[in-house]
Amino acid sequence: MYLKSISLKNFKKFSGLIVSFPADITIVQGPNEQGKSTLLSAIFAGLFYDPKKSNKDISALKSWSSDKLYEISLAIENNGEDILLHKNFEIGEQYLENKTIKETLKTFKEIGDYLYKIGALRSQALFENTACIMHDALPQLEKGSKHIAQALQELVTASGQNISADSVLKKAEAVAADMQKGLRQQAKYPGLLKQLEEKITALQIQKEKYSAELNEVREKGGQLDNFTKTFEEIKNNLEIKESQYDRNTEYFKAVSEIQKLNSQLDKTSSGFRMLEEIKEKKDQILKQLEKMKGLEKLDLAKFYNQKEALWTKKEKLSHFQKEAVELSNKKAGKKIHFKKTHIAVAGLLFALGFLGFMDPRLFSVWFLFLIVFVYSFLLKHGLEIHTENIANAETDRIIHEISLLEKQLSQILADHQVKNEEELIAKVEFYNQNGQELEKLESKEEGILRGISLKDLQKERDEFLKKMAIEETKISEEQKVSPPLPQAQRQLEIDIKRLKEKMSELNKAMIQTETIVSKGRVSQEDLVKLEEEIEALLSRKSAAERKLKALEALSSTLSEAQQKTAEKSKIYIEEYMRKYLPLITDGKYSEVKVKNDLSFEVWSDEKKNMIVPDENLSRGALDQFYLIARFAILDLLN
Repeated sequence: MYLKSISLKNFKKFSGLIVSFPADITIVQGPNEQGKSTLLSAIFAGLFYDPKKSNKDISALKSWSSDKLYEISLAIENNGEDILLHKNFEIGEQYLENKTIKETLKTFKEIGDYLYKIGALRSQALFENTACIMHDALPQLEKGSKHIAQALQELVTASGQNISADSVLKKAEAVAADMQKGLRQQAKYPGLLKQLEEKITALQIQKEKYSAELNEVREKGGQLDNFTKTFEEIKNNLEIKESQYDRNTEYFKAVSEIQKLNSQLDKTSSGFRMLEEIKEKKDQILKQLEKMKGLEKLDLAKFYNQKEALWTKKEKLSHFQKEAVELSNKKAGKKIHFKKTHIAVAGLLFALGFLGFMDPRLFSVWFLFLIVFVYSFLLKHGLEIHTENIANAETDRIIHEISLLEKQLSQILADHQVKNEEELIAKVEFYNQNGQELEKLESKEEGILRGISLKDLQKERDEFLKKMAIEETKISEEQKVSPPLPQAQRQLEIDIKRLKEKMSELNKAMIQTETIVSKGRVSQEDLVKLEEEIEALLSRKSAAERKLKALEALSSTLSEAQQKTAEKSKIYIEEYMRKYLPLITDGKYSEVKVKNDLSFEVWSDEKKNMIVPDENLSRGALDQFYLIARFAILDLLN
């Protein structure tokens, strides 16, 4: 391909410019500040700048007289095809139109790929070092101590960006070495592979810890599930046993209450029966007492006193009767009787008289009483004198009193319908016994009733019956058929206590396990993230290893490519230079030999030998050689 023309608008010093180029090689010559470099910048911008971007390189080319950006159109010919490349940096528009085949490209990448395809225009630097030669470019080729081979390689690989084959090889080897630092020996700053290995190892250790912790959490979670399941089973079993225990307790309470009520009812019923018996006995006794109602007014003590008085009077009658007989037989006709009371007093005074020798006060009392005693005899108070008349008169009086007493006693026996005193006493005793029995029955009746009425007792009994009926409803039919046993209730109590203790132990274990599970700092998501990170690092490591292999392959292949390129290039360059050297040197030099390192020697007729141009030729001759070499390289690239 070659550039046929360029059209500019608002580009630096040119508000508008159209330049046409002849085919093959064009030389632009002119004074300074006439636009040679501006024209070259416009070619660079048209071929390599993206109008959709905004940077200082693009804005630096703006028109000096306008704020608007520029437009560039390039007319290109390639193998007879007319191509138009247009870029409007003001509106960010670009397109490449192949007018011959009617094809249009509109993206920067598509246009760049197409230009590389038809003209090897991959970069501005490559273009500058091959297709475009500045007036000071030739001396740069041999600046310093560079060999021509190095200059050629720099041109082939766009030396303007310092990416020659040698620099690429050095960079690849440096990158490879940097990546492998620390793999074979200790390094202060390990390379990428060592860093990745260390990170992967650390993460795998962390993963093992995470896995172990998660396994422990899962294990504890499984234990917790088992604990929960067992806890629920025990809880259900406990509820069943507690329910059975409560039912049994209710049964035993009901039975106990029924027994208590039954006992109270029996007691009340027994009281009723006893009251009935008492009532019957009381009725019988009252009937008996009704028959002996007269005994209520009988004064038995008076009866005994009258009887005693009758006996005394009979004794006294007998005494007077005897005394009257004795007095009738005696001539004196009288008899003296001392009163027993006075005799007793005399004995007492006699005793006190002896005590008076011990205590003078008692002797005074004895003496006083002795005077009174003597005086009573003098007044005839201590003795009686009976005569026959007195005895007879006393006998008649006593007989009359005895007769009255006997009549009274007989009347009492008659009133109570008894024949003699024995029957009366027996009847009185029977009456008294019945009275005492009645009192006992009434006391017993009062003890049974406890201060309440018979109606209240009846109500109490009915209440007991109601309560018993209520308690009986608390006993199920099953319990009536198969009553629970106390030993079974005791076993239930033991089982309940054991189950509660087991539940308590399980609850503690559940709390401890829940604490471990809840305090777990690692989740499955953390492990997955860690595994993903390890996977990513493994992927990076794999990519780095692939990159290392690629770098090693690149170094090997690039070295081989350098050699092969040099071998092929030297043949082509030799042929090209042999063709044009005689023309540019006016036949002075024609024989050229290119070495494997792309340096070259020329035949000198003066020295009759092959010479190295840098060491033997003038600057002008060297420029001629370098110009032909550059043309050879450019032709070779195309």
